[in-house]
Amino acid sequence: MIVLLAASTITLTALQASINAPREAFRVCLKEASTKASSEKVAPDAYDAYVRNACSGQLSSFKSAAKSFDMKNKMSSKAASDDADAMVGDFLASALERYEYDFSKLNGPAKQEAAAAKPTAVTPQPTPAAVPK
Repeated sequence: MIVLLAASTITLTALQASINAPREAFRVCLKEASTKASSEKVAPDAYDAYVRNACSGQLSSFKSAAKSFDMKNKMSSKAASDDADAMVGDFLASALERYEYDFSKLNGPAKQEAAAAKPTAVTPQPTPAAVPK
């Protein structure tokens, strides 16, 4: 019994290690890409495409490792693929939220000043003839 438990533990540890390296590489790439995007003043709307382009190798490696890990744990190919997409999506969404926060802190006051200096359109008041009776 103890031998079976030890063998299971070793197997699960080895499987987990197979996904850790690609996950860490993707996480590091996201951090570096965010720093570079910030220095290049990439708009938050363009951030997702920017990061996917900058980290395409790490993204595909992580996604492949996650799918392989799930399939080794008896998930179907479709479910494993969906799970890998969700994991990548979570990483990207988290990075985008952090980037938007940092971007607004760094660029927020300048945008607010520019918006205040820009004249706004005034809605004309209705004339008495246009008011319903």
